Amino acid sequence: MNRVYLMPKIIILTFIFLYVFEIFYWLHILLALLGSTIILLVFEVIMLYSIGKYYLHLLKKGKEVPKKRIFTTINRFLKTVNHILRMDITVSHLERFNPEKHYLITPNHQSNADATIMLEVFKDPIVFVAKIAIAKLPIIRDWMKLIGSLYLNKDDMRSQIKIMQEVEYKINNHESVLIFPEGRRSFSAVMNEFKPGTFKMATKTKVDILPITINHAHKLRHHFPWRKTNVEVYFHEPIPYEVYKDMGTQEIAAMVHKIVEAKVIY
Repeated sequence: MNRVYLMPKIIILTFIFLYVFEIFYWLHILLALLGSTIILLVFEVIMLYSIGKYYLHLLKKGKEVPKKRIFTTINRFLKTVNHILRMDITVSHLERFNPEKHYLITPNHQSNADATIMLEVFKDPIVFVAKIAIAKLPIIRDWMKLIGSLYLNKDDMRSQIKIMQEVEYKINNHESVLIFPEGRRSFSAVMNEFKPGTFKMATKTKVDILPITINHAHKLRHHFPWRKTNVEVYFHEPIPYEVYKDMGTQEIAAMVHKIVEAKVIY
């Protein structure tokens, strides 16, 4: 589905203002354009918040809300967010992700925008393992809950064990789970080491591992708002269980790191 297109709505609303208030001066026209933009942005945020609360209400009442519908709504709005952030995302070999199968998805982690990039790239539902701080953000918190995402508290070992158990349950329930094995953003093309613990769930569930390389996302913090950031996302061939079944988690982490790093553009 296409992103939310704001500009046509902004232009229409601006013309309504011009007509109703009989505005003819350039300064007033610019103010009307600015006002229309602010009004529509606020409206879209309120709509996203309201839809999220409505879906949560339905789920609380025991009614079914198709996860595909939820994910499509997120995908549509985040395309708009990424467009506002001036990111142009190109994807190579998306066909290597088979929505009929399930994976442990392991991208590199270059920026704060990596999650929004992934939520635009994937057209089918996946589960995110995100940092606990996201659970405190309005709107985002609700939608992450709707797609069944999990929050990882790095300072609480008991919480980490519980989350890994939930990841195992979701994979066994034929859901694809995305986790950033670096554990923290690099803010550069140079990758951090992959944490071996990430791959314990792979060995337990015998799931295919899907490595992904994200390029240029780290440039966003320097480019926005003046320059466009051309983000490239590369899907590697999935790694079947038969390939890594006799390897330890450190070996698996090193192998996947090497695969992801092979397509990093420095």
